[in-house]
This record gives sequence, C-alpha cells and structure tokens, in this order.
Amino acid sequence: MTKLSVQVTHHPACAVISISGDLDKVSAPQLERVLSDVLEGGDVHLIADVSRLEFCDSTGVWLLLSGLRRAFEAGGWLRLAGVRGFLERLLELTRLRDAFPTDPTVADALTHVPARRPGTAHPPAPA
Repeated sequence: MTKLSVQVTHHPACAVISISGDLDKVSAPQLERVLSDVLEGGDVHLIADVSRLEFCDSTGVWLLLSGLRRAFEAGGWLRLAGVRGFLERLLELTRLRDAFPTDPTVADALTHVPARRPGTAHPPAPA
C-alpha cells in the first residue's frame, strides 16, 4: 500500500504543502485534491516541501508540473523546497530540474513570497 502524507500550512501570502512518503499513481489523487483546494481557496503562491518525499514516479512529477502550470495561470507560482534523493535524480534525468524554481529549505523559499497587499483577506486555516 502506498503511503502519502500531505499537510498544508497557510502563511499570509502563500501556502506550504508538505509532502512525505510515496507520490505515485496510487497516491497522486490525494495531492491533486489538496492542490485544487489550495488554489480554489485563493492561494496562488505555493511551496511544495518535498524534503520528506521518499519516492516519486512519473505520475507524481506530472502532477507537480500540473500544479506549477495551474499556479502560474492563476498569477502565482509553485516552488519546490528540499529536493533530494529520488526526486532530484528524476528531475535531472527528465531535464525538468529547470522547470521548477527550487530552494534548499522552506525558509529559503519563503523569502520569495510577495508581501500581501493590505486589506487582502486570507482563507482561514483548516480546523
């Protein structure tokens, strides 16, 4: 059984999506739902923390690319934080490394987040 954990942390002008475990054909719909919910909730600047991702197949990479495209079309971006191991090798082999803005850590990625304009509401964090 594929195990994937996805958690979202909302910041004033972005959302950090922490992904751990295995991202593959079986588990990808879970991340797809989270990406859709976050984008529909108004966050367009996304940081995918993949530092705890153990495995990622082509379906997972395709889903990350789709999230990148959807965020861009909404006027934002998707950055990968903590790329290492299997995902790092897969991005290099497929020549997709340059498609994603990457940062060593979430803290580094947060330095790229634009300041939220005064008076802009932010969706409440899930209970």
